[in-house]
Amino acid sequence: MPPKPVQRIAVIGAGNGGHAAAAHMALKGFAVRFYELPRFAGNLRPAQERGGIELTGVVGEGFARPEVITTDIGEAITGATHILVVTQALAHEEVAKLCAPHVEAEQTVLIMPGSGGTLQFAKTFGDMGVAHKVYLAETVTLPYACRLRGPAHVHVHQGSAAREVFASLPAQDNQAVLEAIRPAYPMLTPMTHVVEVALYNPNILLHPIGVLFSLGRIEYSQGEFWMYKEGFTPSVMKILYALEAEKKALLRALDLKPMGFEAFYTYRYEKDWSDFASVASKGPASADTRYITEDIPIGMVFWASLGELLGVPTPTARALIHISSVIHDTDYWQGGRTVEKLGLAGMTAPALKQYLLEGSPQTP
Repeated sequence: MPPKPVQRIAVIGAGNGGHAAAAHMALKGFAVRFYELPRFAGNLRPAQERGGIELTGVVGEGFARPEVITTDIGEAITGATHILVVTQALAHEEVAKLCAPHVEAEQTVLIMPGSGGTLQFAKTFGDMGVAHKVYLAETVTLPYACRLRGPAHVHVHQGSAAREVFASLPAQDNQAVLEAIRPAYPMLTPMTHVVEVALYNPNILLHPIGVLFSLGRIEYSQGEFWMYKEGFTPSVMKILYALEAEKKALLRALDLKPMGFEAFYTYRYEKDWSDFASVASKGPASADTRYITEDIPIGMVFWASLGELLGVPTPTARALIHISSVIHDTDYWQGGRTVEKLGLAGMTAPALKQYLLEGSPQTP
């Protein structure tokens, strides 16, 4: 059976992006359930007290009223046609475990962004015995650049790209997923498969390098720092291009033709990369930032682990993982998004491609 046409949307996660997605979808006329993990229930309180979410900015303006604002995952997703996962990638496994007892046949789970999150959902759903068909898909980034400006008030200063790339797992579902969700996100554009989408996440390429090689400036200035304007000097760009060369080698190992990050930005936004860099907001303010705590264990570890699987050396990625681990007194390989934890260990490149494109018994 094809995925259900988009009608009722559960938005999982009540951070900046979750508020934007819930408000935007509600103002577009969809029935919205707005959910947050119980331990972060305070994130929902302003919306509960106001009875909704105020949206301003480039994707629309108005006061959106979700039909449900809840910390009950069953209440949020039962009867939904689409589940938008708008959490940190570090929460994907937890969210998948919460959803597994409640997901219904022909629902679509869209992870924004994914960074390979569909692979985690597929593994978790399989482990927990989800036997019916649930459509899984992910985007390359969150389709909103946004910030909460006050209680239940989210401002979107940049909306979706001209091409907001995504893929389904397996990729043979791309067209069906696209047709079902098009009224909500008409700019979605399919890529070859979810690993291609994950490798093109620009945050993984840019964020750790921009922070790690500017930490002296960040800490000395106590946050008076604009990473995209100050951080990418000629020497730092050499490191970035070395890391990008490793990413391109991973793409070639999967028989894909890689694009540079500037070309990919132009493909998505139909603008030059310099347009974004010149208007990017201030920050980060310290080493304690998602630019390391999320992008290293989820993104960079996945790249390096995939390199091991495919026989592609990733010395720059590994160096960044090591340096980040030293700075934060932790081991980012532990708990990171490795091929072993995603159920991909031991696959050859052809077997991995078949799984990504066509599915396997592991896929719900």
